[in-house]
Amino acid sequence: MENPALGLIEGDLATEGFRAGCDEGRWRVVDFVYPRLDFKVSAIDLDGTATEYGFRADLTNYPGLAPEVKLWNLEEDRKPLAGERPKGGNRVTETFKDWGSGTVYRPWDRHTGPHNNNAVAKPHLAWRKDRDLTFIFEDLHGILVSNGRKVAARAAA
Repeated sequence: MENPALGLIEGDLATEGFRAGCDEGRWRVVDFVYPRLDFKVSAIDLDGTATEYGFRADLTNYPGLAPEVKLWNLEEDRKPLAGERPKGGNRVTETFKDWGSGTVYRPWDRHTGPHNNNAVAKPHLAWRKDRDLTFIFEDLHGILVSNGRKVAARAAA
């Protein structure tokens, strides 16, 4: 019998919104073998350079159990070194800090949500089983391209 989570994940990856993000180059799936999903999200570095960052998600018991998402060096199959983490404003720094669980620091994450009551304090960002993977990918992409606003502001000045 197939795990029901697998069908739900495959459904999320096939939605119009998720596919649009792939087609527009905002993110891409590198590999998916349930329960692990490896993916990359496009970013803008502080100097305005376009780049991307790798992530590894554990989607065990999805969507009832919140995803666990780690910043990950997919090429070398390891946790990123300090110098490989995204840099930028407070949102970037806070989201990708190296903390206890090693996951991204977002209220929708399996470990961050309960930590310091993050999910309760920020319910609009908390994981709920009616959310889908596009919610996570859009959130990560928004943070990773936030440096672009700073670059644009410097160029306009």
